[in-house]
Amino acid sequence: MKGLKKVVSKLVFVNFLFLLFMSAYRFIFFIHFGKSVDLRVFGFDVFKAFFMGARLDLSVIALINAPATLIFVVILILGKSSLVKPFFSFIKCYYCILIGLILTLFCTDFNFYSYFQDHLNILVFGLFEDDTMALIQTFCQNYNLLLIGACVTFFFTTAFFASKLILKFKEYNFKLPNIFVRLGVSILSVVFIAISIRGTFAMYPIGVYSDVSSNAFINQTAINCFYTLQKAFEHREMEKQDLDYAAKAGYKDNIRQAFADFLGKSVNDIPMQNPEQSLVFKTAYNARAEKLKPNVVFILMESFGGNLIKYNSPKFNVLGGLKKHFDEDIVFYNFASEGRITIETIEALFLNIVFKPSVSMRIPQSKYVFREYPFASVAPYKKKGYDASFIYGGSSGWRNIGTFASNLGFNKVLGEGRLKSSWSKGSWGVYDEYLFDAIFEDLASGSCGKFIFALTTSNHSPYTLPKSYKVMSLEIPDSLKEKIYDMDEAGKRFATYQYANETLARFIDRIKNSKYADDTIIAVTGDHSFNLYQIDSLLERVKVPFYLYIPKSLKPKNIDASVFGSHLDIMPTLYNLSLSNENFISEGIDLFSSKAKDNSIVYQEFIMDKSCAVEWKFLDNKASYYVWDKNYILKNSQKTNEHRRLEKHFLSMVAISDYLIKNTGD
Repeated sequence: MKGLKKVVSKLVFVNFLFLLFMSAYRFIFFIHFGKSVDLRVFGFDVFKAFFMGARLDLSVIALINAPATLIFVVILILGKSSLVKPFFSFIKCYYCILIGLILTLFCTDFNFYSYFQDHLNILVFGLFEDDTMALIQTFCQNYNLLLIGACVTFFFTTAFFASKLILKFKEYNFKLPNIFVRLGVSILSVVFIAISIRGTFAMYPIGVYSDVSSNAFINQTAINCFYTLQKAFEHREMEKQDLDYAAKAGYKDNIRQAFADFLGKSVNDIPMQNPEQSLVFKTAYNARAEKLKPNVVFILMESFGGNLIKYNSPKFNVLGGLKKHFDEDIVFYNFASEGRITIETIEALFLNIVFKPSVSMRIPQSKYVFREYPFASVAPYKKKGYDASFIYGGSSGWRNIGTFASNLGFNKVLGEGRLKSSWSKGSWGVYDEYLFDAIFEDLASGSCGKFIFALTTSNHSPYTLPKSYKVMSLEIPDSLKEKIYDMDEAGKRFATYQYANETLARFIDRIKNSKYADDTIIAVTGDHSFNLYQIDSLLERVKVPFYLYIPKSLKPKNIDASVFGSHLDIMPTLYNLSLSNENFISEGIDLFSSKAKDNSIVYQEFIMDKSCAVEWKFLDNKASYYVWDKNYILKNSQKTNEHRRLEKHFLSMVAISDYLIKNTGD
């Protein structure tokens, strides 16, 4: 038993030393790049960053140790004490190579950060895709390659001698304990490695990006570049699946025709050099909007499915106080999200164009995230002098969303790390009531007009509620109960849905009862619907409501809330309500315009209007055509002229979207 303790203690000690090496790198990183950090203000946050960093480093060390641990466990189970010495010889070389590589990676990350102000990301592949020689020359001019080479040599040498010194194994009477002890040690070793790799006992493994402070650099300090590089490779693989959508849509080397088809013009009317100029629209002169410069608060609610609303009643009160506002204001119910998941919806709304379906690679996680696009939803407000904020209840590092928002032009990006630490949180971020407090605080700050884009998190599994919230009546009606897949899950889901709606209602109440009532537009929709029960109609399944509170002085005269619409139409509608004589680029339409009566819904690979629908599968180059029955359930159909119109409209939109993303932006 004594011999086994000695073996285990040697392995633990050498890994503890490697953990100190990683923390030393983080300390050097902080001292070098964090000179402007005021420790009097952020001292505790710095401690949290180093603690989080240590957890991430331990996770990396656990990954390195996983193969070695399995070998050691096999030796223990077999009871072969003669294999312990060869194992130590192997482990010395193994640690030398792996730890040396990790420390070299840190050195590379250090230099990468000094150039890009970010940890290793997908841009590392630019060395092979860009002007490689020019980049090498840049590195030679800006970095001391001899010093870097010396550091790399030092890292490998240090790892080797540390392993050799600590992991000495002298021949002595070494005897393994009985099988029960060996099994116990084996199980504990495997469990410890598994937990260390996850980095937490919580439901989800430790994240690559973690908001520990309102200071962006301190958050960067916590990050381990091993994981950011891993993400870069994952994103790289996703990019390989990126399609030439213009070619798939039938516009290869003929993108001007796509613009012509979309706009219903002759191709001769489309500019040769910059065809996107044909997509520039202008809001009408609006004297009231010009004078008022109204605030615009756009709230994207997590899983705000529209189908459930029809079941709302005093006994099954899923809307809470929101019903009053739905009755008083404008709600488009024939409305759908563009995406099935949040990141797809964010991409579509941030970029203000139809997003490309059928791919796993999303813009926020690709090389295109580093561009500022003229067609971004925030762009017209920035040109008009608005203060633009993106406020998210979760981590701004999620899916690279904070970088995406910043590069598109938002003045402020607030994730949970920059919200009040006293605000309680669910699994994905601060509870919605606190997010709405943050929105109101942002609205009240400064003197210029505000454009606020907010994303909630509370209505997301695992479903939890703040202790202070009292759930109102949720007696599930029989007509719904018979459709539900999981009653326990549904009960939790309906409670969080109610909570999200009730806190939203309180926020709207707060605005309406404040000085902002006459100069603030509130727009609310869902990022996507949800499926906890059987819904036969595709339209009902993908619906999310689009709610609008518009001050009386700005409210349109003719309102038809029965028109079809989707996320694509939100920003053009808001522009025309709030901006006067301002240019914008969009593939959607103003839902209050005369064109809206013939509008269609775009959802994933579907385009739908009130008579029929077309599904176009880009990966298969296959189209399907449908008509609606009286319950809006799709029925297969032969291709009609209306199908041809929808198909052309959809394909041209997707081709244009692909062109704009790949060929425009700074």
